[in-house]
Amino acid sequence: MKQRIISALIFIAIMLTMVLLCDETRLLFFIICTLLSCREMKNAFRNTGHNVMIWYVYVTGVVCSALIYIGDGKEGWAFPVFMIMLVCVFGEMILANRHTVRDVLATLCVCAYPMSPLMLVVYVASNQYLWAAVMLNSILPAVVCDTFALLGGKLFGKHKLSPHISPKKTVEGLVCGLIMGTVSGLLVHVILKPFGRNVLPIWAEVTAALFASLAGALGDLAASSIKRECGIKDYSNLIPGHGGMLDRIDSELFAIPTVYMIYAIVQEFTKI
Repeated sequence: MKQRIISALIFIAIMLTMVLLCDETRLLFFIICTLLSCREMKNAFRNTGHNVMIWYVYVTGVVCSALIYIGDGKEGWAFPVFMIMLVCVFGEMILANRHTVRDVLATLCVCAYPMSPLMLVVYVASNQYLWAAVMLNSILPAVVCDTFALLGGKLFGKHKLSPHISPKKTVEGLVCGLIMGTVSGLLVHVILKPFGRNVLPIWAEVTAALFASLAGALGDLAASSIKRECGIKDYSNLIPGHGGMLDRIDSELFAIPTVYMIYAIVQEFTKI
């Protein structure tokens, strides 16, 4: 437990420093998260006999992250970059005969998850007006939901939520987590209100917290389902006591894009 707490504090300190220091360090942090997550997924797939063509994923992730972060219309170039990668992986399979169709499909799967959600996180982080509020209303409810789902499951859990994926998770635990995660939206509103800029109505903050909690719970189960299929407990041992990068950000990969969509929709229709 001591090692788990210490490593968590170190990770949080590094994350906050990189994210808050300046735009460049924020971009660098999310690129590092992307590369580490894709590498962990590649290693997981290797247990199932799939050989991910990882360098294509790395290059695509870095280039697309840079284009998205630069903006000014250049984020639209990310799609042609992805299509070029698609041509390259199929081309190598056909011409070099070193990979199979299964390897190509595994490579594309890594591009879809975890790379694509992380690209959207980069896009959120590039929005100087919204990124801090979106991150706070994504991460806090997701963490609160996960914490109280664990406590609620231990206290009240009777009905298994998804035993074929995570035998310890219960419906009662999820309900407790969703309730407390939603309530944390009130705290988010209190924290953001003094800043006064781009603060949504309290009903929107609470709604975003509810969907962040639900998306985070689904993200956790999605990552667990892949680990179960690949026969692994953790994606890596990068963070002692916690596992790999994907083990730490699996909830946020679903929560951040979900909350950003809610913020964008509410702002569009309320003209905040």
